[in-house]
Amino acid sequence: MMKQNMLVTMNRLEIDIEMRDLIGQLWKHCYITIASCEGHSSSDAYVLLFGGDGWFEKNSLRYGLRKIENGNCCNQEFLKYLEEIQKLGLDPIKVPDKRKVCRCGAGVNGYSCYRRKLS
Repeated sequence: MMKQNMLVTMNRLEIDIEMRDLIGQLWKHCYITIASCEGHSSSDAYVLLFGGDGWFEKNSLRYGLRKIENGNCCNQEFLKYLEEIQKLGLDPIKVPDKRKVCRCGAGVNGYSCYRRKLS
């Protein structure tokens, strides 16, 4: 049973009903959840998170979620941004990479994204 204040928080954050048990477990294991979706008709279920004690990395398959691994595109994508920044006459060294996910869907900069394909 989830504590009442946790349910109030989940309602305020509009966390999908199907994700609430998982999000509650993640919070108990010190993960910061950035975004999540139970998967609605045309989208995959996913959770984007940061930190934690390693529990979800070991248990994600129990929830049917797999980590989207980083590919070559993740670093290349930010390099393209740096080229655009240079074109604007700005110093790319002073521009930090604040992305949480790459266009491929993988988490970057310490963030992790787990996804479940719809059947």
